[in-house]
Amino acid sequence: MAVFKIGKVILRSLFKKPATLMYPIKPREWQERTRGHIEINESDCILCGICAKRCPTLAIDVDKAGRTWTIERMLCIQCGACAENCPKKCLLMKPDYTSPDVVKVTDTFNIPEAEKKKEKASGGSGGAPVCDRETCIYCGICAKQCPCNAITVDRKEKTWEVDENVCISCGICVEKCPKDSLKID
Repeated sequence: MAVFKIGKVILRSLFKKPATLMYPIKPREWQERTRGHIEINESDCILCGICAKRCPTLAIDVDKAGRTWTIERMLCIQCGACAENCPKKCLLMKPDYTSPDVVKVTDTFNIPEAEKKKEKASGGSGGAPVCDRETCIYCGICAKQCPCNAITVDRKEKTWEVDENVCISCGICVEKCPKDSLKID
């Protein structure tokens, strides 16, 4: 009786499609919302550090002085928080996974200084924010959201200042202003 059951399974397996893919021969088809690994477009990165602050596993490290962006691939959980919060949209979630390895992979990318200067010179989102003092209510939300602490707001004195040497022109302050009083110069 058991022989007939095994024979039935064998015959069914012979005439069915395989349950697994022939991976090296037939590549996997990725679904639209598949999360894989983070890639960076170095020429667009402004080293604001928002990706590192938003990363729940602290897999990303931004070194402004050394002009490097580093990700520890084994710590990254592919949540996409860094890509979603990047003000310049230089981080992308690619649908393919990182290759398995026996050592922990840490990728370090050098962010070129020349590209950043060229972007500011051409007028592409390069200036510091400017405040319209007539519509500003001096709430301080822009100062709280600034990743570089470049904005100071004094509600009592009704003053608003930006340190242009510290400002990275990420545009978060403009986005978060409730009265639309800020604009990038």
